[in-house]
Amino acid sequence: MRSRPQSVTIAATLLALLSVANLLSPVMPSEGVPAFVIYLGVVLGVLGLIGAGGLWVLKRWALWLTIVVSVINILSAAPGLAFAPTPTLRVLATIGVGGFAVVILLAVLPNSRRAYT
Repeated sequence: MRSRPQSVTIAATLLALLSVANLLSPVMPSEGVPAFVIYLGVVLGVLGLIGAGGLWVLKRWALWLTIVVSVINILSAAPGLAFAPTPTLRVLATIGVGGFAVVILLAVLPNSRRAYT
């Protein structure tokens, strides 16, 4: 069994944490946020947890699932950086965009890419 690079461990953990936050999106403050964005967050949360599990066991499909889920999360949170109705939602959008960008970065580092089977 190969050892998991630290960057993959951090990416999987961060993806899991952000995905749990997505799953909790229906109970977070959401005034002014369209309902489909909230439900998209739940679906992406489930897919993100699956991707985090796959990253943890170093599966190549999980790398691609992680990238797709992270990009969709970034695209759905990006408008909140400028147009969120409350400062709390602006902060959450910033954490989402930055966090998922870090997940992508860590998952595609050369050391990480060599580990996937």
